[in-house]
Amino acid sequence: MRRLVAPDPTRRDLLERLALGATALSVAPVTYALRPVTATAAIVGPDQCPRGSNCTDGYTDFCCALSSWGRNLCPPGTVVAGWWKADGSGFCDIDGPRPRYYLDCNHVCDPGCDCGPGGICDEGCTAADCACLNDDCNNRQIDCVRFRYGQCNQDIPCVGPIRCRIVTCVPPWVWDPSCTTAVATDNGTRFHDRACLHEGFTDVAPDAWYTGAVLWMAERGITTGFDDDLFGPTEPATRAQLVTFLWRYAGRPEPAEPAPFDDVDPGRYHARAVAWAAESGLTTGVGDGLFAPDRSAGRAEVVAMLHRWVGSPPAPPGSAVFDDVEVGSWYDTAVGWAAEVGLTTGVAPRVFGPTLVVTRAEVAVFLHRFDTAGLSPAGAAP
Repeated sequence: MRRLVAPDPTRRDLLERLALGATALSVAPVTYALRPVTATAAIVGPDQCPRGSNCTDGYTDFCCALSSWGRNLCPPGTVVAGWWKADGSGFCDIDGPRPRYYLDCNHVCDPGCDCGPGGICDEGCTAADCACLNDDCNNRQIDCVRFRYGQCNQDIPCVGPIRCRIVTCVPPWVWDPSCTTAVATDNGTRFHDRACLHEGFTDVAPDAWYTGAVLWMAERGITTGFDDDLFGPTEPATRAQLVTFLWRYAGRPEPAEPAPFDDVDPGRYHARAVAWAAESGLTTGVGDGLFAPDRSAGRAEVVAMLHRWVGSPPAPPGSAVFDDVEVGSWYDTAVGWAAEVGLTTGVAPRVFGPTLVVTRAEVAVFLHRFDTAGLSPAGAAP
């Protein structure tokens, strides 16, 4: 696409640019003081595009928008070199406001290159080629911004320009363990977005211990997550969510009768799942004709339901494996069975945590291991 050429600046244009530069310096003095460019240049951006276009706003486009990459991860030849957060976006909210995190993917410098100011290597030391993404002024720039926040991969003393950025609802130090918790904030980016950022769960880190299980559940149609592309891996799993996951895994069988519990509304999303779980002998509720669908489930409840689903086979008691499993408790055999078939190793040596609230990530892992071990009852979805 042909690039647009900005007209020669008038005196008024120059005054407006200087005003914008002064604003940038007052809002983020550390950022612009560390950049090896002026505040005016950082705002105006590539001079082939008219002022006010996306390519001149001083920000880098998203990695998932790179046609040769297309993923919300740093592409080859780059590393996460720093991050900032934006509050008030709404993208990461589940039970209240949560920040959205932006991570810069900077080019790796060629061996033997000199390191310039701010830990940025000299021009020509990387494959960077400053341009608007896809040569379109409506896109933001790539390979242009020579800046590093510096909280990540601090063992790499020098990096090149920012190739692209990734976005997540996961704290950066969880997403990439090389990142520190030192906070930088830029709320001006809170609504920067791309359609490709919503192709998956933005709160599931790529290398988390539960990622494979969550993606497996999504592929099988067992979960669609919350609104706005969130799975909520650290959120407590309610009893309604737990039986719904199991019901969907079983192929969404139609129950013969409504749920036999006074607190299960037939119009709620979990009504058929609870009815199926009761018919299948997975649950008898919590007593007094109640199921308690909105109550957080415990780890013991998960393994007990799975154990009942396969016919409650005998197993060594869980109390022989874990010190916190009470001898003869209602979950003793179920925990022992779960340990025997490889569903759990506990939360610590000889600690199962039967009364601990189970997270949605833990449920995903339990169910994925259940499937991988070939324990699916007859009739469960393949």
